[in-house]
Amino acid sequence: MVSKAFKNCVELVEEILREGYRLQIPSTCVEKLIKVHVGADKRTIQKYMKMLTEDLGFLETTAKNPLGIIIYRIDIPTIEQYVSEHMKEKLRQLTLLDVRLRGEEVTAEKV
Repeated sequence: MVSKAFKNCVELVEEILREGYRLQIPSTCVEKLIKVHVGADKRTIQKYMKMLTEDLGFLETTAKNPLGIIIYRIDIPTIEQYVSEHMKEKLRQLTLLDVRLRGEEVTAEKV
């Protein structure tokens, strides 16, 4: 059985991808999505930021600007691994692999 917090993290990543972020996302946007989709309490935001970055490794820190905004890299392979291991029966029609392949097609077309 998968926890509700884990499901919420997967749904947050799906929402990040729906918003159009493919490779990187600023911490302010992640926090905003947590506030909208999970809860706006400061402790909730901290809990989900920790889960996404440290516990699950869905987001990896790549840079920090002078204003204190952290830029995260979206780790699609890690997300796919967790989803395939823990949520096989509940995979959505739009899988993360499909999103990644579409992102690569867009990059290839721009070249």
